[in-house]
Amino acid sequence: MKALTFVVLFSAIMAAGLNAESAEPPPVDEVVKRVQNVYARQCCFVARFDQLTVNVAMDLKDRFEGNIYVKAPDVIALEVVSPEKQQVVIRGRSYSIYFPDDGNAARGEIPPEMNVEQFFSFLANLGDLGRNFLISYPNRSSDEAERLIFLELADRNKPQGTYRIVVGIDMDQYIIRRAIIYDALGNYNRFDLSEITFQNSLPDSRFQMAPGAVDIKDESTSKSSKQ
Repeated sequence: MKALTFVVLFSAIMAAGLNAESAEPPPVDEVVKRVQNVYARQCCFVARFDQLTVNVAMDLKDRFEGNIYVKAPDVIALEVVSPEKQQVVIRGRSYSIYFPDDGNAARGEIPPEMNVEQFFSFLANLGDLGRNFLISYPNRSSDEAERLIFLELADRNKPQGTYRIVVGIDMDQYIIRRAIIYDALGNYNRFDLSEITFQNSLPDSRFQMAPGAVDIKDESTSKSSKQ
């Protein structure tokens, strides 16, 4: 009887495993629509972020932690708390950086040859994902252990461009919990988001550009963000 019970149990486990492996992910358009519906309910959200920056060629890794504030359609603020305090504001193609420990501040424009989405500002304009990107499943479309669905975003205007973005979407809540931005050389920035809370509004003061900031003209001689 015990042997029979074990066989039945083992068969059930195998069947469940086969079903899980053969289960097809939802169509890409459906996943995108569900994500957009979640984020369209309110204008803003706040989250904790953990950023890992990897330079493959130089074998360098840096980690940053802090809070991210996102306000649709195109405003983001980063409050970096580690390893060095920074306050970063991105408005469209303009950005500013303030270092509270020494009072230094800088501002600049994202170069025209660099797509603003490389600064992960797609998070503030999720309603236009389909307009700005070609969206598909990567080779690895999901992770059951982490309960994530992965989508790959490529610049719609330059499909063979210099960057791509992989986003990890919560299977149950359809919120974005991860964004990995790769450049042409394989270097990447990985952002993991946690404690995500949606807000009816966020104060404008949170997104003010750093006062008295010096214009960034030559990044090789100017102090700039490590983001």
